[in-house]
Amino acid sequence: MGEPKRVCSYCQEEIEGEPIRRGNRLYCSEACAFEDHRSVDCAGRTDVSQASLQAELEFREHPPIS
Repeated sequence: MGEPKRVCSYCQEEIEGEPIRRGNRLYCSEACAFEDHRSVDCAGRTDVSQASLQAELEFREHPPIS
């Protein structure tokens, strides 16, 4: 029985060669490690800049008064 397959924590591709380690996660490249870390910066918030549908509807009903 061989070594179990190692899969990248970000792109889910099989890792060939020496993996990049960040904490308890393994990555196939520095790029995947960077992108995975970037998407959960700022205490777990994602880097999505789109409001939820509920927030958008509330904004349209009650726009800010300037």
